[in-house]
Amino acid sequence: MVSIEVLGIAQDAGVPHIGCQCPNCETAREDPERVRYSSAIRLEDDGHYLFDATPDIRFQLSETPDSVFLTHAHLGHLPGLLFLGRESANADEIPVYCTEGLADVIRENVPLRLLVDEGNIDLRLIDDGSGVSLGEASVTAVPVEHRETVPTGTLAYRIDGPDRSLLYMSDIDKLTTDALDLIRNVDIALVDGTFWSRDELDRVETVPHPTVKSSLDVLAAVDTEILFTHLNHTNPLLDPESDARKHLEEAGFSVAKEGKTFDL
Repeated sequence: MVSIEVLGIAQDAGVPHIGCQCPNCETAREDPERVRYSSAIRLEDDGHYLFDATPDIRFQLSETPDSVFLTHAHLGHLPGLLFLGRESANADEIPVYCTEGLADVIRENVPLRLLVDEGNIDLRLIDDGSGVSLGEASVTAVPVEHRETVPTGTLAYRIDGPDRSLLYMSDIDKLTTDALDLIRNVDIALVDGTFWSRDELDRVETVPHPTVKSSLDVLAAVDTEILFTHLNHTNPLLDPESDARKHLEEAGFSVAKEGKTFDL
């Protein structure tokens, strides 16, 4: 059986967000059921395969992954690798798939470099259109447009099982024609839902993401099952009773849910 489990749905810094007293963060501090981990998924096939190594990895996984697929170098997607090191799991040559630029960042910067030097991880480059065959599943990396704070490139991943396909596209700058084609050509898509609208953050221009509100019309004619992930702590979609959540669901879309699984 090939399946995907959602491990986290929050933007890089999770919910609650340090230094914030917004309603979502305050509610999460008071109610553990409203805590949200950074965006990640796990593929179950002939092993356990992690997509994005988040700062919440020790809550998201009980077992050491058999491989890790990284999307890019931002806070919510990379630092979890450190828990594979000597101070924690002390893993043995776990394959870590990433872009060449991200591999350079890992090799050249302590403490990440120690994971390579001490044999905890084995960096493997995965480029445009390249695929990895697992048991019954295959994983294909696809470059997407995203803000390059660290110029490593950003990847989305298409995962094909025996019966269905899923796209994991947690971070993009905008819904380009290429991004829309990726979404159309799979059965299920987990798509960047960082912001509901552009008035959530006073520095939103420096954090480019397509707003969910603007994406709904663009995606309305797409037959793919679309779920939004990577929600910023300011996003009203985090509140299941919000008007935004009602609007989203009436339009035929969903927010990804931690623990939800998809059989492929």
